[in-house]
Amino acid sequence: MISGLEHLSCEERLRDLGLFSLDKRRLQRDLIAAFHYLKGAFKKDGDGLFSEPCCNRTRGNGFNLKKV
Repeated sequence: MISGLEHLSCEERLRDLGLFSLDKRRLQRDLIAAFHYLKGAFKKDGDGLFSEPCCNRTRGNGFNLKKV
């Protein structure tokens, strides 16, 4: 416990300290993992899940889910 914050609720303590709740930290972690997965950081685990980009386009990313 941090001195001077004992009387505040958990949400107020987090806000005063500039921290996110556990739910928001989990969501952030999941979004970062999804981003890395889509960009190829986990290529071994995801081989065959996405089709390769079809061409160089200026709009969109070119990745499509494959139908199984």
